[in-house]
Amino acid sequence: MIANKQEGRQKRRTRLRLFTFMLLATCIVLLNLPLFPSLVIRDSRSEQLVWSSRIKNDATFGMRWTHSIHRSSIEELYRIEQGQIILSEMTFHDYGIGMENDLAPGEELIFQDGQFRVLHMNRVFPALHLITGQVRADHTLLFAGTQIPLRSLIEPGSAITIQAEKRSILSEIGGY
Repeated sequence: MIANKQEGRQKRRTRLRLFTFMLLATCIVLLNLPLFPSLVIRDSRSEQLVWSSRIKNDATFGMRWTHSIHRSSIEELYRIEQGQIILSEMTFHDYGIGMENDLAPGEELIFQDGQFRVLHMNRVFPALHLITGQVRADHTLLFAGTQIPLRSLIEPGSAITIQAEKRSILSEIGGY
């Protein structure tokens, strides 16, 4: 009779251990599932996360910088669709060296309010690779109504990658 009680306790202990292990494994899997669409900026060399923000479907963002030759502002508008970054519009003041001069089918160049605008662009990028300006470029991320100078996030002259990715609860908490 004592042996039966001990066997019963041993079986319950084994079941409890198995249940605890399965619960812990399930939690670890759930914490690592990539669930949250985000726009992220990473240092291209170390892949360390520099900045991240959750996004919704069809999110948009912009990049603004000063052209090194013309010393005028350039602004690009991007949208995110299915994890891809799509350049949809570009605005600039001076048309010349280093500026867009070939339009893809469907694109339109207009002059409006003293600026050139390339509309109806549909140029797809899996990620944007950029070396932040050291002298005058002053690259600025335009996101959700805010202006974020990239020099406030990473040292000027750094190589960065901007991309859309899904992040897990654990990566949101841990910042990687």
